[in-house]
Amino acid sequence: MVRRIIVPVCLAALCVGSLSCTRLPSAASPPGQLKSEVLTSLDAIPLDYGNLVDVTSDSSFPAWAQLWFEKADKTIVVVRVSWADGAIQKNVTVIPRR
Repeated sequence: MVRRIIVPVCLAALCVGSLSCTRLPSAASPPGQLKSEVLTSLDAIPLDYGNLVDVTSDSSFPAWAQLWFEKADKTIVVVRVSWADGAIQKNVTVIPRR
């Protein structure tokens, strides 16, 4: 007897619940990806990258350090260097400032 009442009530609640659902708006995508440049020479960091502002590390990549430079136009350039073997990663990240 109870089962005859509970099953239809549950089905009705499920139908009402599904009809009242609306799609959530999609998350706003980021305005743009950061630009990446490729170093032409891996034996030095170009002088036009400007002054060294900071050096950071990431526990996920303990042998690598990120060198943060500020160009004359205030653009930030991040160069990754392996202090373990002295290698410079060829891809650098460029963060424009406006």
